[in-house]
Amino acid sequence: MSAEKIAIIGAGLAGSVLARTLVDAGADVCVIEKSGGTGGRLATRRTEHGAFNHGAQYLAAKTAPFRAMLTGLSHAGSVDVWAPAEKDRDAVWHIGKPGMSGVVKPLLAGIDLKSRTRVTELIADGDQVALKVQDDNLGLFDRVIVTAPAPQAFDLTVALDPVFQSLASVRYAPCWTAMAVFKGFDAVPEFVRGKANDAIGWMATAFKTEGKTGLVVQAGADWSCDHLELPKEEAAGLIIEAVQQRFDAPAPVHLDAHRWRYSLVERPLGTAFLASRSERVFVAGDGLLGGRAESAFESARQLGDHLKTLLA
Repeated sequence: MSAEKIAIIGAGLAGSVLARTLVDAGADVCVIEKSGGTGGRLATRRTEHGAFNHGAQYLAAKTAPFRAMLTGLSHAGSVDVWAPAEKDRDAVWHIGKPGMSGVVKPLLAGIDLKSRTRVTELIADGDQVALKVQDDNLGLFDRVIVTAPAPQAFDLTVALDPVFQSLASVRYAPCWTAMAVFKGFDAVPEFVRGKANDAIGWMATAFKTEGKTGLVVQAGADWSCDHLELPKEEAAGLIIEAVQQRFDAPAPVHLDAHRWRYSLVERPLGTAFLASRSERVFVAGDGLLGGRAESAFESARQLGDHLKTLLA
C-alpha cells in the first residue's frame, strides 16, 4: 500500500511539527510555504550588518511535550538558553541557533519543501484534494493541512466545509517591528519590556559587533493597530524616534521594518484543530488554541496524534 500524500500549507512551527510527525509515521509529506524562508513568526532577517530575530524573541515551555521538544533541539545544537540581565520571567527562555528560524530547520530536514509558493485554492476532487498555486496545480493529495493564520486559513477552507466558518471568530493583534543598527551606542539594555500603547513594546539587542549594535524594537499591540497602514519607512522612523528619545540613541546607520498583521492571538477558537467531515482537510496553528508559540506546537501535536490513528 502506497503512503498517503499529505500537503501542509505553512512552514512555521505548527507546520514543521506536523511535517516531522507525519513523515515519521510513514506519510509522503510536501510542505508549501509562501515566503522564501521557514519558521513563520520564528523569523530571522539577515543583513550585511548582522541578523535580527524580528518575530518571536524566545520560546518558553509550560508543558512537558513542548519542553521535551526544546530539549531535543538543544541536544541537536539548534536551540540555546537566553538569560539577559533584565529577564523578568522565571521560565527558561530558549532561542534558536543561529537565529529563531533555526528552531524548525531540524524538523524539516529531508522533507519536500516548496518555498515561495502561494496556495490560492483548495479543490475537492473525489477522495482527494487538489492544490492550486497561482496559475498552476500542485496535483492531488489525500489530505491537506492548513497552518496559516486563521483569516488566511478561512479563505482557503470555508468553501469546502461549513465547519471552517468558525475560523472567522479568531482575532489577532498586529505588530510593527523595527530593525536598526547603530554605531557608538553600547550602553543599551539587552532587553526592555514596554507597554501595549507605546512605540516600544519590546526591545532586544540583536547583536554587538565591530562597534555596531543591532536592535529589534517591536511596537506595542495598541500602537501597532493605530499605525497599521503606515508605509514601513514611516512606522520604522516613529519607532526609532521613540528609542532615540528614551535612550539618547544616535541616528541609525541601517533601518528596516516588518509588519506582522497576525502577530498575537487575542481571541483563539478554543479547540486544538478543525477537520472537515471527510477528514481530508484540516486546520491547525496558534489561532486555534492561543497566543503563544507553544499553542501552535500543541495544536500540531494533537492533530498529529489524530492523524497517526488515521494512517495506521
